[in-house]
Amino acid sequence: MSMIGEYMRLAPHDLELALADPEAIRDLIDELWDLEDAGAEPDQRLMDVDKAWHGLAFVLDRAGVPAAVVYGDQPVPDADDWGYGPPSWLSVERVAELSTALRGLDAQAAVDAVSAADLVEADIYPQGAWAQPDDKDYLVGHLKRLTEFFAEAADAGMGLLVWID
Repeated sequence: MSMIGEYMRLAPHDLELALADPEAIRDLIDELWDLEDAGAEPDQRLMDVDKAWHGLAFVLDRAGVPAAVVYGDQPVPDADDWGYGPPSWLSVERVAELSTALRGLDAQAAVDAVSAADLVEADIYPQGAWAQPDDKDYLVGHLKRLTEFFAEAADAGMGLLVWID
């Protein structure tokens, strides 16, 4: 089973509802992913960083950006396991703060500051995936997408759910 880092942007009222009834929002998320798999346009509230989440957390930590970008701040109360533990959440204010940190980061420079040997030595998931030169391009691309996703959420005054599935 793959470990995929996933995100959902939510307006403040919808975030409150998700925190109150996490399984209802999980059902909606599953429905939205199923629709996309069936050929529907992707829902812009959802994004995943594929298997890059652990590498991104490592790169961001080295760059001084909080790991909350990848892991969230705190678990959603009373949520079931969504794959690899319950989802976490980020408040509107925290999304804005993290977006500012991400916007101030040069994705290529942040990734280049970490060697493939660093990723291997730290046992970064997916293990064995960091030997090829284009593996860093994988991280850069996902970091740029994640920065854009956070910026759009911050600009719209949204919070986020974050989970590994």
